[in-house]
Amino acid sequence: MSDTQNTELLNYKIYQTEDSTAENNPPLVILHGLLGSMDNWRGQAKRLSKHRNVITMDLRNHGNSPHVSGMSYREMYEDVLALISHLNIDKFDCLGHSMGGKVAMQLALTNPPQLNKLIIVDIAPRPYPLWHQQTIETVMKAPVAELNSRQAIDDYLQDSIEDATERGFMIKNLRRANEHDDPPTGFRWKCNIAEIAKGYLKIAGFSTAGQTFKNKTLFMGGGDSPYIREQDHSIIKSLFTNSNIISIENAGHLPHFQQADEFFNRVDGFLRSL
Repeated sequence: MSDTQNTELLNYKIYQTEDSTAENNPPLVILHGLLGSMDNWRGQAKRLSKHRNVITMDLRNHGNSPHVSGMSYREMYEDVLALISHLNIDKFDCLGHSMGGKVAMQLALTNPPQLNKLIIVDIAPRPYPLWHQQTIETVMKAPVAELNSRQAIDDYLQDSIEDATERGFMIKNLRRANEHDDPPTGFRWKCNIAEIAKGYLKIAGFSTAGQTFKNKTLFMGGGDSPYIREQDHSIIKSLFTNSNIISIENAGHLPHFQQADEFFNRVDGFLRSL
């Protein structure tokens, strides 16, 4: 594995496959969701690296990637393509979850020659209600500098963020304060909450200019999730003309955690299919 930390590039990690016969397979790039990080995908990345290299990355203003102005999908997918170019990758597959799925879809609709197969997890190519507004406001107001344990922060967040897994994602975005912080106590958020909040209307939205993506695409929704509805299927099929839409039962918005084995088998099978 190798890491990089570059002020110009997204923070990333490469999970190298140990199968020498699989090294010619396109690497899989994984894009996390809103207020998440590449660490959320560590378990699936390790498993999926059996048959290919896997690259996880922190999107801008998330994780350990640069804090910069702007949260448009064009800016986010251009960051991804800049890293792909830096790594000298000729061809890659891409998996995106939630906000990362929108980044991946917008990238695909520009038809970059490097993009091979596409996997979209629990998101559709349309605008969404401002479901995360309260979560963002709660995170911004959380007195993390005054709290001395992650458990205390979890307790603070649970009234507004009921799902324990979602809170776990959020708490992974914390770092302990250091001597450069004012005050140097408690915790700080790794992600740039202020810039994310500023760009939230763009993040909730989605627009296209009539482009289509013709390569093989898999849409995977959680059976208990409201993110991909029956009425979304027509717009999905019109934009992603070689797509298949499946539902993972007994899973919500996080099928890669809630049904990890089925999720892995579906993704691995799709990537290995001709």
